[in-house]
Amino acid sequence: MSDLERELERLRPSNFPVDRRTLDDSELWWSGHFEYLKEHGYMMRPRYRPGWKPSFKPGVLAALVSEDGQSTLHPYVMDALRISDSYMVAMKRVKVSTGEENIASFFSNKEHNTDSRNHCIRVLEVLPVPGNDDEKILVMPWLRDVMDPRFRTIGEAIQFFKEMIEGLQYMHENNVAHRDCARNNMGMDANSMYTRQYHPIKQKKRYNWSGRALHHSRTRCPPRYYFIDFGRSEMYDPTEPRPLEYALKSGGYTPPEGDADIPCDPFATDVYILGTMIRASLLDGNMYVSRPGVHGFEFLRPLVNDMIADDPSNRPTMNEVASRFSTIVGKLRWWKFRSRAVQKDEFFTTPFRALYHIFWTASMMLLLKPAIPVPKDLH
Repeated sequence: MSDLERELERLRPSNFPVDRRTLDDSELWWSGHFEYLKEHGYMMRPRYRPGWKPSFKPGVLAALVSEDGQSTLHPYVMDALRISDSYMVAMKRVKVSTGEENIASFFSNKEHNTDSRNHCIRVLEVLPVPGNDDEKILVMPWLRDVMDPRFRTIGEAIQFFKEMIEGLQYMHENNVAHRDCARNNMGMDANSMYTRQYHPIKQKKRYNWSGRALHHSRTRCPPRYYFIDFGRSEMYDPTEPRPLEYALKSGGYTPPEGDADIPCDPFATDVYILGTMIRASLLDGNMYVSRPGVHGFEFLRPLVNDMIADDPSNRPTMNEVASRFSTIVGKLRWWKFRSRAVQKDEFFTTPFRALYHIFWTASMMLLLKPAIPVPKDLH
């Protein structure tokens, strides 16, 4: 083993397969359903096809640089291409008992699917699991991290916040609490941004591993943002008083009512989690994962502070959050939206990036791209 491979082994996460030349138990489950999924129109990557033999030699480094060395990141989620049009999808195994299928399908029905304020991930198809009535497979669009690539402008981030605020407001209007609406349960449909399909695991590379996956900015080709993972969500009867719930840890943070072990209105907890996401993602950064904040968003501080108030009863409702957010954004000038989103740990490259940003902004204005990039289907 080389020195580099030893270092990679030392840095290997606990959930990283020791030997990628063999499939782990969760991967074996998916590969065992290859023919079934193919019959339903979905093709998994070569690693999960019958008779697969690794193209790479033993060792961590060899696996990392090989396409068929890329294992799935979550045991219950698998990527695949829809055979009819090569559209990349996520297939998720869910327990029927959790109710995730019901809530995801509810927001994917004809009534909700056409509402532009609905930012819940669409379920394209629900497949039964052969021989197992306790599980189903939800087929959904494949999404990527909402922060990858990074926001280039203030306006790009404002559109993201708008869609997430609007989406959670819509869920609450339909008597559903997400209960885990942190950043890790948000996703971005970035297909419009990429000239060629990116790889689901190594997302900086093309799907066919032939080179780097190039992309346009969010300003030029606006993506859409969605809430995902309704495994902890609850739907309430609108004719009955909403029951109090114990708060759950979400995105690495536990709401104050969770620390105090006191049940409270789950909608108020959702407001706290969303406010914490805004604070940790851009305002202050996240010290737990060494993620710096971004300059230029202090105008959101008063609203975010109210959203993360210790007393749930002092937090605004999502209707109030949406109204205040709209008012705040409405008072900003156009040049603020065009301003560059500067990372707080950026120092030496700032002058060069600032100069490039001037020319880039001019090109976007010549192309008549709005400062706040709204996807075509949301106009």
